[in-house]
Amino acid sequence: MQNKFIALIIVIIIAICGVSAFLLTQGTDNEVNNITDNSSSNKTVNNVTNNTNINNGNTNFNGNTDENDITASLNGPKYSAEGKTVNLIWKITNNGNTTINNVLAEDQSSSNNFGSLAPGESKTYSVSLNIPTLAQVKEDFGSDATVSNPFSIGGYSITYVLNGEQFQFNSNSLEIKLV
Repeated sequence: MQNKFIALIIVIIIAICGVSAFLLTQGTDNEVNNITDNSSSNKTVNNVTNNTNINNGNTNFNGNTDENDITASLNGPKYSAEGKTVNLIWKITNNGNTTINNVLAEDQSSSNNFGSLAPGESKTYSVSLNIPTLAQVKEDFGSDATVSNPFSIGGYSITYVLNGEQFQFNSNSLEIKLV
């Protein structure tokens, strides 16, 4: 049972990366997203995005910052649906005063070597993730399995070298509301 749960988590993470990849590549056509804003006014917002307009419901997390002033953020869509592929954006920023080296970011299904980041420098990496359908999850994990809503992604791990010492920390996590 524990192996099935771990496998379910991995499938969910892979699915989220795929859905993020799909949604972030959708920018050359006009699209209309009707999103219900439940924050305070309970109104439906009609977002129209044209070409690469960023007002398409993507997150904008500042990420997590470690003791050396290195920031790692995970961003992706706020909304998606089962069976969709999304793009997730990994961003690492060196807010410190010294170059960091051997910067590696990875999760269960992807990794990227960012090389070195000079002070003030940022680098990004795009990861695709497919959000599984309920049928796919039940097929892999049994009839009692479900797709969580919101769909959660635990973030990615960053390792780097600063002044000969290796450091490691994790980016922020991400939740995608399934509509």
